[in-house]
Amino acid sequence: MANYECATRTNYFHVKDEDAFRKFAEKICCSEDAIDVWEKDDNGKKVFAFGGFGEIMGLNNAEDDCSYDEFVKELQEHIAEDDAVIILESGKEKLRYITGYATVVTSSESKFVNIANIAIDLAKKALDNQNWSTDISY
Repeated sequence: MANYECATRTNYFHVKDEDAFRKFAEKICCSEDAIDVWEKDDNGKKVFAFGGFGEIMGLNNAEDDCSYDEFVKELQEHIAEDDAVIILESGKEKLRYITGYATVVTSSESKFVNIANIAIDLAKKALDNQNWSTDISY
């Protein structure tokens, strides 16, 4: 039996309050290692990014549980109104599963996409056959 291995990383983005975001980032729960947080200057303002080896499980709460929904909801509170966080995850389980996901989070909404679904939809359009299907994970 194989284990799922992945890496997760975001783009750089602006936050409303730097210190509050740093405290939030300390609570991010990752399946493997701790999350790394990067900061850099963007025309005099700090921008942040984070990532790590493993998938983001959510936030460590008082019971030491992780909740991804809680993570996204609280992340939204930190994102500047005119910016977005793109969370990319790419992983594998041997060669049975090759995955790629993106979650786009703004201060007001979040959307999730799976690259396998995007590729299947593109193939259906290219073939002009909405009933076409294939087995990507085997």
